[in-house]
Amino acid sequence: MNVVKEVAKTKEEALNLVLSKLNAQEQEIVYSYKEIKGGLFKGTTYECEGFLRSEVISDTEEFVKDVLKGMGIDANIEVSNKENITTLKIYSTNNPIVIGKDGKNLEALTTIVRQYVKNKAVSNAPRIILDVEDYKDRQIKKIERLAKNLAREVLKTKQDIEMDNMNSYERRAVHNVLTNFKNIKTESVGEEPNRHIVIKYVE
Repeated sequence: MNVVKEVAKTKEEALNLVLSKLNAQEQEIVYSYKEIKGGLFKGTTYECEGFLRSEVISDTEEFVKDVLKGMGIDANIEVSNKENITTLKIYSTNNPIVIGKDGKNLEALTTIVRQYVKNKAVSNAPRIILDVEDYKDRQIKKIERLAKNLAREVLKTKQDIEMDNMNSYERRAVHNVLTNFKNIKTESVGEEPNRHIVIKYVE
């Protein structure tokens, strides 16, 4: 990975130097700052370290393949980007093993990948989601249908309903799908991994 480091008097100047070296726009790179305290007669300067987002995604793709290979599974990965979220869709020789019971293996692999990206120590690393063929798409559609049905029940009874524990991606899908439901409010409660959504009736 081509990592560029530049030092300047301001964060903006340091970032612009990095962008120039990488020949990229700000949204195309991953970067972080480090403040460098000056001596008695020197002011504070800032070091900006950056590299291309596409390289982070490419490295992560190879990391996922290596992890799966260690499990004896060969895989191809299709990359797609939407609203600052990168999805790595896995097509493997053993999808059921990659997914695991109730998606547990896929969730564990996702956690490992997020830690891998986090270890890059950057401030605006891309959000990466893993899927196996269309497994997650089907799960999200199922959760959205359930959320709508529960919201209708709340409207009928005016009693709050708590959903099962879900990860942040699933909770976001519920919040989004119920945004336009009149007299319905959604709220995430609890601590990970027991965080879930409460669907509430509001006047």
